[in-house]
Amino acid sequence: MSATLRSEWLKVRTVRTFLWFALGSVALILIAAISVVASNGQIDTAADDRSVARIAAIALVFGLIGGIVVMAGEITHGTVTQTLLVTPVRERVLLSKVAIAGLVSLFLAAVAELLVLAITVPGASLDLHNSRAVLLGILIAAPLAGALGVGFGAIVRNQGSGIGISLVWLLIGENIVTVMSRSVAKYTPGRAFAALVSGEGGSENLLGMGAGGIAAAVWTAVFVAAGLFVFLGRDV
Repeated sequence: MSATLRSEWLKVRTVRTFLWFALGSVALILIAAISVVASNGQIDTAADDRSVARIAAIALVFGLIGGIVVMAGEITHGTVTQTLLVTPVRERVLLSKVAIAGLVSLFLAAVAELLVLAITVPGASLDLHNSRAVLLGILIAAPLAGALGVGFGAIVRNQGSGIGISLVWLLIGENIVTVMSRSVAKYTPGRAFAALVSGEGGSENLLGMGAGGIAAAVWTAVFVAAGLFVFLGRDV
Protein backbone atom coordinates (compact mmCIF):
# COMPACT_ATOMS: atom_id res chain seq x y z
CA MET A 1 0.00 0.00 0.00
CA SER A 2 2.86 2.40 0.84
CA ALA A 3 4.26 2.17 -2.70
CA THR A 4 0.82 2.89 -4.15
CA LEU A 5 0.41 5.87 -1.83
CA ARG A 6 3.78 7.24 -2.87
CA SER A 7 2.82 6.82 -6.51
CA GLU A 8 -0.47 8.68 -6.03
CA TRP A 9 1.28 11.43 -4.09
CA LEU A 10 3.82 11.83 -6.89
CA LYS A 11 1.00 12.26 -9.41
CA VAL A 12 -0.61 14.99 -7.32
CA ARG A 13 2.69 16.84 -6.89
CA THR A 14 3.54 16.74 -10.59
CA VAL A 15 0.13 17.57 -12.11
CA ARG A 16 -0.39 21.32 -12.41
CA THR A 17 -4.16 20.97 -12.06
CA PHE A 18 -3.88 20.74 -8.30
CA LEU A 19 -1.73 23.85 -8.17
CA TRP A 20 -4.47 25.72 -10.00
CA PHE A 21 -7.03 24.35 -7.56
CA ALA A 22 -4.95 25.67 -4.67
CA LEU A 23 -4.51 29.07 -6.30
CA GLY A 24 -8.22 29.27 -7.12
CA SER A 25 -9.18 28.43 -3.55
CA VAL A 26 -6.72 30.99 -2.16
CA ALA A 27 -7.95 33.69 -4.54
CA LEU A 28 -11.63 33.25 -3.63
CA ILE A 29 -10.88 33.15 0.09
CA LEU A 30 -8.73 36.27 -0.10
CA ILE A 31 -11.48 38.14 -1.95
CA ALA A 32 -14.14 37.07 0.56
CA ALA A 33 -12.05 37.75 3.66
CA ILE A 34 -10.80 41.12 2.45
CA SER A 35 -14.37 42.08 1.56
CA VAL A 36 -15.43 41.38 5.14
CA VAL A 37 -12.70 43.63 6.49
CA ALA A 38 -13.40 46.37 3.96
CA SER A 39 -17.18 46.39 4.35
CA ASN A 40 -17.67 45.79 8.07
CA GLY A 41 -14.40 46.37 9.81
CA GLN A 42 -15.80 44.79 12.99
CA ILE A 43 -17.58 41.54 13.82
CA ASP A 44 -20.22 42.11 16.50
CA THR A 45 -21.86 38.78 17.37
CA ALA A 46 -20.99 35.11 17.78
CA ALA A 47 -23.13 34.35 14.73
CA ASP A 48 -21.03 36.85 12.75
CA ASP A 49 -17.86 35.08 13.90
CA ARG A 50 -19.17 31.73 12.70
CA SER A 51 -20.36 33.20 9.40
CA VAL A 52 -16.97 34.75 8.66
CA ALA A 53 -15.09 31.59 9.67
CA ARG A 54 -17.21 29.63 7.19
CA ILE A 55 -15.47 31.49 4.37
CA ALA A 56 -12.77 28.82 4.69
CA ALA A 57 -15.35 26.20 3.67
CA ILE A 58 -14.81 27.34 0.06
CA ALA A 59 -11.83 24.97 0.12
CA LEU A 60 -14.19 22.00 0.48
CA VAL A 61 -15.55 22.53 -3.03
CA PHE A 62 -12.02 22.49 -4.42
CA GLY A 63 -11.29 19.40 -2.33
CA LEU A 64 -14.32 17.66 -3.82
CA ILE A 65 -13.27 18.58 -7.35
CA GLY A 66 -9.72 17.50 -6.58
CA GLY A 67 -10.98 14.08 -5.52
CA ILE A 68 -12.92 13.75 -8.76
CA VAL A 69 -9.81 14.62 -10.76
CA VAL A 70 -7.63 12.19 -8.79
CA MET A 71 -9.88 9.31 -9.88
CA ALA A 72 -11.74 10.32 -13.04
CA GLY A 73 -8.78 12.23 -14.47
CA GLU A 74 -6.78 9.03 -14.83
CA ILE A 75 -9.70 7.22 -16.41
CA THR A 76 -10.39 10.09 -18.81
CA HIS A 77 -6.80 10.27 -20.01
CA GLY A 78 -6.24 6.51 -20.02
CA THR A 79 -3.33 6.55 -17.56
CA VAL A 80 -5.26 4.32 -15.17
CA THR A 81 -4.21 1.38 -17.38
CA GLN A 82 -0.56 1.92 -16.46
CA THR A 83 -1.52 2.34 -12.82
CA LEU A 84 -3.32 -1.01 -12.81
CA LEU A 85 -0.43 -2.74 -14.57
CA VAL A 86 1.84 -1.67 -11.71
CA THR A 87 -0.79 -2.29 -9.00
CA PRO A 88 -3.37 -4.78 -10.30
CA VAL A 89 -5.33 -4.79 -7.03
CA ARG A 90 -8.06 -2.28 -7.77
CA GLU A 91 -9.21 -1.94 -4.16
CA ARG A 92 -5.71 -0.81 -3.20
CA VAL A 93 -5.58 1.72 -6.03
CA LEU A 94 -8.91 3.30 -5.17
CA LEU A 95 -8.26 3.42 -1.42
CA SER A 96 -4.86 5.01 -2.06
CA LYS A 97 -6.57 7.66 -4.15
CA VAL A 98 -9.09 8.21 -1.35
CA ALA A 99 -6.27 8.73 1.15
CA ILE A 100 -4.33 11.14 -1.08
CA ALA A 101 -7.44 13.11 -2.06
CA GLY A 102 -8.35 13.40 1.60
CA LEU A 103 -4.90 14.75 2.44
CA VAL A 104 -4.97 17.24 -0.43
CA SER A 105 -8.40 18.46 0.63
CA LEU A 106 -7.27 18.75 4.25
CA PHE A 107 -4.26 20.79 3.14
CA LEU A 108 -6.48 23.16 1.15
CA ALA A 109 -8.78 23.57 4.15
CA ALA A 110 -5.91 24.26 6.54
CA VAL A 111 -4.47 26.90 4.21
CA ALA A 112 -7.93 28.43 3.82
CA GLU A 113 -8.39 28.70 7.59
CA LEU A 114 -4.97 30.24 8.08
CA LEU A 115 -5.75 32.88 5.45
CA VAL A 116 -9.14 33.70 6.96
CA LEU A 117 -7.63 34.01 10.43
CA ALA A 118 -4.65 36.04 9.26
CA ILE A 119 -6.94 38.59 7.59
CA THR A 120 -10.04 38.73 9.79
CA VAL A 121 -8.60 38.40 13.30
CA PRO A 122 -6.60 41.65 13.08
CA GLY A 123 -8.78 43.28 10.44
CA ALA A 124 -12.27 42.52 11.75
CA SER A 125 -11.71 41.21 15.30
CA LEU A 126 -12.77 37.63 14.54
CA ASP A 127 -13.22 35.79 17.84
CA LEU A 128 -11.49 32.40 17.78
CA HIS A 129 -13.56 31.15 20.70
CA ASN A 130 -16.81 31.72 18.82
CA SER A 131 -15.49 30.33 15.54
CA ARG A 132 -13.55 27.30 16.79
CA ALA A 133 -16.39 24.83 16.14
CA VAL A 134 -16.65 26.01 12.52
CA LEU A 135 -12.90 25.69 12.01
CA LEU A 136 -12.91 22.19 13.49
CA GLY A 137 -15.87 21.18 11.34
CA ILE A 138 -14.11 22.33 8.20
CA LEU A 139 -11.03 20.27 9.02
CA ILE A 140 -13.21 17.20 9.60
CA ALA A 141 -15.26 17.81 6.44
CA ALA A 142 -12.25 18.35 4.18
CA PRO A 143 -10.94 14.77 3.91
CA LEU A 144 -14.52 13.51 3.63
CA ALA A 145 -15.12 15.83 0.66
CA GLY A 146 -11.95 14.65 -1.07
CA ALA A 147 -12.83 11.00 -0.49
CA LEU A 148 -16.39 11.52 -1.74
CA GLY A 149 -14.96 13.09 -4.88
CA VAL A 150 -12.88 9.99 -5.57
CA GLY A 151 -15.93 7.76 -5.20
CA PHE A 152 -18.01 9.96 -7.46
CA GLY A 153 -15.18 10.14 -9.99
CA ALA A 154 -15.05 6.34 -10.13
CA ILE A 155 -18.79 6.25 -10.82
CA VAL A 156 -18.95 8.85 -13.62
CA ARG A 157 -15.46 7.99 -15.00
CA ASN A 158 -15.21 11.29 -16.88
CA GLN A 159 -13.41 14.22 -15.30
CA GLY A 160 -15.39 16.99 -16.98
CA SER A 161 -18.75 15.33 -16.44
CA GLY A 162 -17.95 14.65 -12.81
CA ILE A 163 -17.03 18.25 -12.08
CA GLY A 164 -20.01 19.57 -14.02
CA ILE A 165 -22.55 17.27 -12.36
CA SER A 166 -21.23 17.99 -8.88
CA LEU A 167 -21.39 21.75 -9.35
CA VAL A 168 -24.87 21.62 -10.90
CA TRP A 169 -26.05 19.52 -7.97
CA LEU A 170 -24.59 21.91 -5.39
CA LEU A 171 -25.92 25.03 -7.12
CA ILE A 172 -29.28 23.77 -8.39
CA GLY A 173 -30.07 20.22 -7.28
CA GLU A 174 -29.86 20.95 -3.56
CA ASN A 175 -32.26 23.89 -3.95
CA ILE A 176 -34.75 21.79 -5.92
CA VAL A 177 -34.82 19.21 -3.13
CA THR A 178 -35.35 22.01 -0.60
CA VAL A 179 -38.37 23.27 -2.53
CA MET A 180 -39.79 19.75 -2.66
CA SER A 181 -39.21 18.89 0.99
CA ARG A 182 -37.26 20.81 3.63
CA SER A 183 -37.12 17.82 5.94
CA VAL A 184 -35.57 15.60 3.24
CA ALA A 185 -33.24 18.38 2.06
CA LYS A 186 -31.48 18.38 5.42
CA TYR A 187 -29.99 15.00 4.55
CA THR A 188 -28.68 15.78 1.06
CA PRO A 189 -24.88 15.68 0.66
CA GLY A 190 -24.42 19.44 0.38
CA ARG A 191 -26.66 20.19 3.37
CA ALA A 192 -24.95 17.48 5.42
CA PHE A 193 -21.55 19.06 4.84
CA ALA A 194 -23.00 22.52 5.45
CA ALA A 195 -24.32 21.33 8.82
CA LEU A 196 -20.92 19.86 9.71
CA VAL A 197 -19.19 23.20 9.14
CA SER A 198 -21.99 25.34 10.61
CA GLY A 199 -20.69 25.25 14.17
CA GLU A 200 -24.30 25.33 15.35
CA GLY A 201 -26.87 23.02 16.88
CA GLY A 202 -29.24 22.84 13.96
CA SER A 203 -32.00 24.93 12.39
CA GLU A 204 -35.05 24.66 10.16
CA ASN A 205 -32.84 24.08 7.12
CA LEU A 206 -29.83 22.25 8.58
CA LEU A 207 -29.08 19.37 10.89
CA GLY A 208 -26.97 19.98 13.95
CA MET A 209 -23.21 19.85 13.58
CA GLY A 210 -22.93 16.32 15.01
CA ALA A 211 -25.79 14.88 12.97
CA GLY A 212 -24.44 16.64 9.90
CA GLY A 213 -21.06 15.03 10.46
CA ILE A 214 -22.64 11.59 10.64
CA ALA A 215 -24.68 12.25 7.48
CA ALA A 216 -21.59 13.54 5.65
CA ALA A 217 -19.59 10.46 6.69
CA VAL A 218 -22.41 8.17 5.53
CA TRP A 219 -22.62 9.92 2.15
CA THR A 220 -18.85 9.62 1.77
CA ALA A 221 -18.92 5.91 2.60
CA VAL A 222 -21.80 5.35 0.15
CA PHE A 223 -20.02 7.09 -2.73
CA VAL A 224 -16.68 5.39 -2.04
CA ALA A 225 -18.37 1.98 -1.84
CA ALA A 226 -20.37 2.63 -5.02
CA GLY A 227 -17.25 3.89 -6.78
CA LEU A 228 -15.31 0.79 -5.76
CA PHE A 229 -18.14 -1.43 -6.98
CA VAL A 230 -18.15 0.30 -10.38
CA PHE A 231 -14.34 0.34 -10.59
CA LEU A 232 -14.14 -3.38 -9.91
CA GLY A 233 -16.83 -4.24 -12.43
CA ARG A 234 -15.66 -2.27 -15.47
CA ASP A 235 -12.86 -2.75 -17.94
CA VAL A 236 -10.42 0.13 -18.35
